[in-house]
Amino acid sequence: MEKILSGKPLAKLIQSKIKFLIAQEGIQPKMLLIQVGEDPASSYYVQNIINIGNKLGCEVLYNQYPANFTPEDLLTVLDYANTDPSINGIMLQKPLPPSFDELKIAESINPQKDIDCLHPINLGHIILEKDGLVPCTPLAVIYILRYYKIEVEGKHIVIIGRSSIVGKPLANMFLWKKPYANATVTVCHSRTKNLKDITCSADILIAALGKPSFVKEEMIKPESVLIDVGINQITDKDGNQIYVGDIDYNSCFDKVNAITPVPGGIGSVTTSLLFLNLLKACFTARHINKSIDDFLNYILFE
Repeated sequence: MEKILSGKPLAKLIQSKIKFLIAQEGIQPKMLLIQVGEDPASSYYVQNIINIGNKLGCEVLYNQYPANFTPEDLLTVLDYANTDPSINGIMLQKPLPPSFDELKIAESINPQKDIDCLHPINLGHIILEKDGLVPCTPLAVIYILRYYKIEVEGKHIVIIGRSSIVGKPLANMFLWKKPYANATVTVCHSRTKNLKDITCSADILIAALGKPSFVKEEMIKPESVLIDVGINQITDKDGNQIYVGDIDYNSCFDKVNAITPVPGGIGSVTTSLLFLNLLKACFTARHINKSIDDFLNYILFE
């Protein structure tokens, strides 16, 4: 087993397989990427999506709207995109302005074009173990564990964080009756008592709470596997802006069997999987039925 679970080679592999399938089918999947306002971090992520899309042979239609864009205006844009047959996937870049009802907006996206998996129908499919579009970050966790051949079945997985985009869907995915799942899952959060006792029992610990370097060496089990979903911008002792995860990487490194770095871990895989969801949505629109497992097996084992 590799000690450092880098996401970069996996992201490169995913992108190469997506590019091949796009060329093989002679298609150009089209994404509508929407941003409201000019959040600097979001703008950086948006540019990254556009660059990767161009490289893979996808079309990324980028619509940026001013901060005073209203929820009603956005719903009008979504209504058009939902029914436009040339648009295969819709990506709504977060954060939205505080006045927006994010659940209402998510419910207004066509579930078959919801490549960021915000719609309640797509989240419900995860609980029912029904094939569909899957949130990219939880799927990245599944992919990186399979890529590095880390056994999950029967293991105790502890997830710190209960968000609807990472913690909750990921917990349910690990409960799937599949060889790469079948885990025993505990979800911890801000109200969990005796947190250290629980995290120290984890064979695989996943941190997804958005607090820099929260998980310390004393909170982990020896020879466990640590997956860091967090990415936090902080100022180091020299006054430089740097990115760190939710796990204190340096203090935990020597105690564990494997750990994902930040940056260069889960985040690099997540963006690639956004385009896998776009490809899946495009295939579905063309009546080409490929399941999550079909793509997973093709990318990792063919």
